[in-house]
Formats: sequence, structure tokens, C-alpha cells
Amino acid sequence: MTASTRPGLSPTAEKALREAMHTIGALANTPLLTLQRLLGKTTGREIADRARGHDLRPVTPGAAPASRTARHDFPHDELDPGQHRRALLALAEQLGADLRHTRDAAGTLTLDIRYADRSHTTRTRTLPEATNHSAALTQAAYRIYDHLALQRARVRTITLRASGLRPAADAHQQLLLDASDDKSRQLEKAADTARARFGPDAVFPASLAPSP
Repeated sequence: MTASTRPGLSPTAEKALREAMHTIGALANTPLLTLQRLLGKTTGREIADRARGHDLRPVTPGAAPASRTARHDFPHDELDPGQHRRALLALAEQLGADLRHTRDAAGTLTLDIRYADRSHTTRTRTLPEATNHSAALTQAAYRIYDHLALQRARVRTITLRASGLRPAADAHQQLLLDASDDKSRQLEKAADTARARFGPDAVFPASLAPSP
């Protein structure tokens, strides 16, 4: 990094630094008194400290990402709706795992389909409730896709984006009396544990298994 890119310098101080030295390394090796003579007592001290990696300013954590995206590129223009849905399943599984890893839940799902002629279609759906449950994301993605009613579309790329993120602990989960949903979430939790231990490809839906 050049000395002229250091933040917090006045134009006069920046000009003085630019004329005297050109790298952070040079700054770090410059005696404090030299910098104070060039920049003034206070600014010289601050620049010397920061060049040496000493910065007592409080650190403000960055904002959480506004969205998470998963993308699938077909090796050729894909006409088969079954392959489109297979890609959607894989993308929703990936998004769900990513969201659970960061303990986020998505309130909105966006599907973008790019075709062989480079045109594309984008549709967004607000979810009934914020979720990081892969099955819920998959069903929402299928509904968006089915609503497009594509007719022999030559699809090149499918992108799925989860947005409207919020802490999963703050997301409302409807009370379901469906035992299969509870079982699905328990299996999902076990799969996340296996992926954390053995890698992201340790567990995946049977329909995503490679063909023999």
C-alpha cells in the first residue's frame, strides 16, 4: 500500500508524505521525530503507530451480508426440466446449509434463469416465514420455477439468492403438527453435523447422487 492511500491525512500531510516516502514499510522504518517534523506532533505520532500496526480505535463489526447466493452452470444448454429441478434442489440445499452455518434465516427467495441466448428471467418471492430449512427453500424454489411455465427453454445457468436475512433465533416458526417436518429438521441437523466433520459433500439428498 502506498503512503498516499493512508486514511485520515490532510492534503498538506499527504503531500509531505508523498514527497518523502512511498510505502508503509518506509513509514514504519522512519523515526518518530522525523514524521513529527514533517506532519506535526499529533499526526506524526498517529501515522507512526498505524504504520507499525498499532491502532487503538474501537473495531466495529461489519454488517451481516444482505444476501447469500448459490449458482449452477450447466455444462451445455439444458432443456430437461428434470435437470433444472435437480439443480434447484442442490442450490436450495447449499443455501440452507450456508444459512444454518451463519445462524441466519431468509425472508425472500429470488430465482434467476439465464438462457442460451444470454437473456434471463428473474422472479422473487417473499416466503411465508423466514427460514433456513432446506426443504422449505426447495419447495419455494420449485414454486417459482413452476410458475414460469418454461417451454423447452435452453437453460445455461440457474442462480438462487436468499435475501431479507435476519438472525434465525428471531425468525418465527409456525407450529406444525406434521411429524414428517419434525423428522426432516432432525435429519437436517444430523446432516449439518456430518458436513462440519467430514466436509460439505459428506451428506446430500439421494436424488443428487451421481448416476451409476
